Amino acid sequence: MSQQPPRRLTRKELLRKNKKIAKRRQNRMILAGIVVTAFLVYITGIYGTSLAYLGDFLSSGLVYMQFGNGFPFQVENQTFKQSEKMGASLCVLDSDSLSFWSPTGSKVFEYYHSMQNPIIDTSDKRVVIYNANETSLKVANAHKILFNQEMENDIIHASLSKNNYVAVTTKSQSYNGEVKVYDSQMKEVITWLNAKSFPLQSYLSPKAKNLVVSCLQTENGRLDSHVYVIDVNKGTENFVIKNTGAAVLGIEYIKENEIVIFYTNKAILVNAEDGSTKEEYVYSNGNLKSYDIKNGQIIMSFSGYSAVADSTIVVTDLNFKENFKIDTPQAISDVIISGQRIYALGKKSVEQYTLKGEKIAETPVKNNIKDILDYNGCIAIYGDSLDKIEKYREDS
Repeated sequence: MSQQPPRRLTRKELLRKNKKIAKRRQNRMILAGIVVTAFLVYITGIYGTSLAYLGDFLSSGLVYMQFGNGFPFQVENQTFKQSEKMGASLCVLDSDSLSFWSPTGSKVFEYYHSMQNPIIDTSDKRVVIYNANETSLKVANAHKILFNQEMENDIIHASLSKNNYVAVTTKSQSYNGEVKVYDSQMKEVITWLNAKSFPLQSYLSPKAKNLVVSCLQTENGRLDSHVYVIDVNKGTENFVIKNTGAAVLGIEYIKENEIVIFYTNKAILVNAEDGSTKEEYVYSNGNLKSYDIKNGQIIMSFSGYSAVADSTIVVTDLNFKENFKIDTPQAISDVIISGQRIYALGKKSVEQYTLKGEKIAETPVKNNIKDILDYNGCIAIYGDSLDKIEKYREDS
């Protein structure tokens, strides 16, 4: 059978086809122009707040393009303060500077903060750094300082939500304390004032719909905790959670409407919509030293009540149903979940467990170890270096 020759396009069809090709080419040129312009605007530092999200995106992407020699690598920490993961970046805070590192160990950016008591908190693409008991606060990404903020009163605590809203707890001239919430452009959203107790910490839900404020109150020599949940859109208090004779150690949002509050005597799972306690876990293994929440699990380490330096590690689901316990003779100062492994920092070694509680490895550490962190695996932070704790494999 002879093959039919292809049909010739009419002039109208050919014109329509050429217009489509020209349109696609024009769209590609426009898109390329936007990307190149945004990149040039970003690296030259002249972009405004309207491009902040694009700047964060570019900054996060550029981190992967910073190639180092891998782990371990040397650092020049004067006095180590804190380390936090910020998406693709690792933030290391010392007495002089805040440095940002890429996954392969390249220093991306370093900011000399000139703060006496610096503290940081991170989201996926930003970090807030503030001077405790002073008024200075700054927000940065992995390549530059985005915003500078001078508060009217001394800062007690600051934190970032996942969508880059900032909650700042400060002292107050007329009240016991106050909390200001800023959006991602550092425009003030609400100010919450407290005259009944003393605000110490404030946290925003992932989408910044709710604000949780931890407060302390003394009554007849007794220490009580009040945790307020505030509607950010309305600026009104939804409810308050009270705990007699205990202080708050930390608060974590596990969902937009669920909070875990870690007290000195117990942990509770709270419905953030009505304030009801869904579950609670009373500590029976000692004093809470560290905790982590990942992969639908809560891990807590407790120091023993005896004089012997020993610890108990407890792993539960998000409803505090115990999965297993681990007893170790070391005094465990930090625990993290990283991938399918549990890492526990002791004075002599980092212990490595499976998510079923089976001990599979133990890595000796140097005397000047400061912290361990979940950053592309387990990173050990020393005073002079950042080392990777190699993940144990059955075939190793």
